[in-house]
Amino acid sequence: MGYLICDNCDIYYELDEDFNDFDTCQNCGNKLNFYSSFDEYYKKKSGPQREKIAVGKGYAEKKSSKYNSILIIGAVFILIGLLGFIVTFLSLLILVIGVGLIYYGYNNGKSWNKGINGEYIVAEYLNQLPEDYFVFNDVKFPGSYGNLDHVVVGPTGVYVIETKNYEGFFLVKGNDWFYKNGSRVKKAKGQPGKQVMANSLSLKKFLEDNGVNINCVWINSIVTLIDNNFKIEQKPEYYNVLFPSTIPQFILNSNRKIDMNILKEVVLLIEPYCIELSYMNV
Repeated sequence: MGYLICDNCDIYYELDEDFNDFDTCQNCGNKLNFYSSFDEYYKKKSGPQREKIAVGKGYAEKKSSKYNSILIIGAVFILIGLLGFIVTFLSLLILVIGVGLIYYGYNNGKSWNKGINGEYIVAEYLNQLPEDYFVFNDVKFPGSYGNLDHVVVGPTGVYVIETKNYEGFFLVKGNDWFYKNGSRVKKAKGQPGKQVMANSLSLKKFLEDNGVNINCVWINSIVTLIDNNFKIEQKPEYYNVLFPSTIPQFILNSNRKIDMNILKEVVLLIEPYCIELSYMNV
């Protein structure tokens, strides 16, 4: 029969043939609203939901799948080796190959799996942005070397976000990153700052090549570490290092504005080259 629900205090009254004596909440006096189901109520209460369009696998997912396949092949080799161990010495060789494949697949695949988890976490934070922001996950342009983990396009500009799910602790001194292990500090092999700036230049070139007036578009570069395991000793000049949870508010607080016509043009240009697009369906 449906429900009368108070949007103020979440109290509900189940309707039946004999229940039609009042239309206000007996707890707070607020007017009750009719809902045919709880799903209808929660959908309205949570507001507009973001839609996602995904096409294929991302760069990290492809790498992860490759090493997961090696793990499976290694397990098959081990099984064959164990089954034939008594019959022939060749099975020992098969067993050793299987163990080697599992070791190789696990050690090389775990970083990609961590990367996938990190990108998923950041994408969920970016989905908190309002309806006039478009979130592109895993973007790769023709001819570019690597992929862009996330690109956000909205009224306050364009944002390129590099996500890292690193272990250990890092010190950021300008554009240089250092790895800290106890009292020892050494320059990190990976340099996320230089990587995100290269990605931003890749996006800038792509937009220029497609006729976008890049002088009207400010591209912001952001590096984020999932475990918040960093300290900024000297603020980088050309990019920001942020906690994942602070990125949406950082984007909204920007006082830069982008022309709506250029915004639409940028969104349409990037969309074919992303694995997943998240937008608000209103």
